[in-house]
Amino acid sequence: MPKKTKKSLKVVEIKQLRQTPTRLNLFNREIRYLKVKDVKRAYSKLIQDYCKGVVSSEEAKTVTYMFSGYLQLIRDIEFEKRLELIEEKVSDAK
Repeated sequence: MPKKTKKSLKVVEIKQLRQTPTRLNLFNREIRYLKVKDVKRAYSKLIQDYCKGVVSSEEAKTVTYMFSGYLQLIRDIEFEKRLELIEEKVSDAK
């Protein structure tokens, strides 16, 4: 068995990532910024496509995970804006 040195090259296996499936047609038009209503509609379409067998379980999980994170982000941002408005009103009342 050959002796390995510190500087010997290692063989690394590279996995090629799958491209995003083109069959996930969740939006009717090109959307630059998703609004909550867009995500709600896309959720509905995703559920329908999953039930029809058009979308695999793994794809549905991935998209649901992304939508959930996106909705949480929107909720947090809106909460921060409302909190800032309340703080401004309280400081103006003093």
